[in-house]
Amino acid sequence: MQCALTVRSMVRSTDMFGNSNFLGFVLLRDAEWDQEAFFSRLKEKWDIEPKDLENKDDEKIFVFNAGDYLVSLAYYPTPVPDGEAEQNAIFNFLWPDAQQEVAKHTAQIVVSVCNGMSVMERAKTFVKVCESCIDDNTIGIYTNGTVYAPAFYRQNAELLKSDALPLLDFVWLGLANDAGKLRGYTMGMENFKKLEMEFLNYSGEPHEFLSFMLAIVSYIVEGDVILDDGETIGFSEDQKFNITLSDGIEFNDRKTLKIDCKL
Repeated sequence: MQCALTVRSMVRSTDMFGNSNFLGFVLLRDAEWDQEAFFSRLKEKWDIEPKDLENKDDEKIFVFNAGDYLVSLAYYPTPVPDGEAEQNAIFNFLWPDAQQEVAKHTAQIVVSVCNGMSVMERAKTFVKVCESCIDDNTIGIYTNGTVYAPAFYRQNAELLKSDALPLLDFVWLGLANDAGKLRGYTMGMENFKKLEMEFLNYSGEPHEFLSFMLAIVSYIVEGDVILDDGETIGFSEDQKFNITLSDGIEFNDRKTLKIDCKL
């Protein structure tokens, strides 16, 4: 199995049905992986029992079916190449020491989930599999263009137990300062066959901005909504933010939807 990351974005891969595959890297402190403990957690916590399990005896590579979805895990006793995990870890503004901690990883588990007709169920399966990989040896989860702290990823995954969606595991919300105003962006919307979004000219508090972005992500992902160039969006009669489609600011390789948050 061949997987790769590029700085600020993950390689987009598709299955035979044209569906996006969910891809991530579980970063390990020591070069060891207890796969028996992983399968035990997957069964006990998420009631996922692998079907048609295939395993290469000479390598820790596992491929199995979880319902309609094909799951693959590949353990490599080497870091993610070229320092990419460390470079992307800096974008996790919620984890000040992310870059230094991620630099300590010596091994990785590459996780991929594909096939099946439901993107939402594919996303849930991916989160459950990644969460089941987390143990005391885990430094972070590298997906959606950044590295998640294990506790943060697990805390959000727990929402699935109450039939809520772990939106912050599905889609990363990034923040940047732009001439004294906040700018935000999503990473992960493309997995749901949506355009990534960039939010411009926000002048409020960061936590309010994050809540606003999360509300829009929830509206789109949960409702399978398509936003178009020239439309407006808001959560009240007085709140109408313009939407435009143009070359990305945070992304130099694609177009994004810009939501102008200036009131």
